[in-house]
Formats: sequence, C-alpha cells, structure tokens
Amino acid sequence: MKKIFTMVFIILGVIIGCAIGTVCSDIEPLKWLAIGGEVGFKNPLLIDLSFLQLTFGIWCKINIAGILCLVLFAFISNKAFKWLKI
Repeated sequence: MKKIFTMVFIILGVIIGCAIGTVCSDIEPLKWLAIGGEVGFKNPLLIDLSFLQLTFGIWCKINIAGILCLVLFAFISNKAFKWLKI
C-alpha cells in the first residue's frame, strides 16, 4: 500500500512540475525551469498479425521543474506516511 501511494505522489509531482515548467517558460527569470528533453518513441511500434494487432509505445517529456517537484513530492510522501502512521 505504501509503495502505491509513493508512486502516486511521484507521478503527481512530475505532472505538476512539468506544468509549472511550461508556465514558467514565458517568465524570463524562471525560464531555466523549462529546460528539459523528451525520450521515447513518438511513433508507436505496431505489430499486425492477421488476427491480432499490438501497439507498443512510450514517451516522456521532463524538465527541471518536473525533477524538482518529483524530489519534493517524494519527500512529502515520506513525511505524510510518518504523520499518518502508515
């Protein structure tokens, strides 16, 4: 149960951090938060057998704000577990 909550906190941290980085890309002093990159397959791999079609793909866009929020949310989740006694 604790691992699931930790993963939820980390995923929320990355999502919120990437959104913050995107918003800060237009603000000159905070432009550095939007520096990042993309990794993965933009065009998914398609395997078409006559009776079955499989599609595989993964893509991730991350920036500095996302990494900072990931670390922050991981720390917050650890403190929340201690506070909730999970």
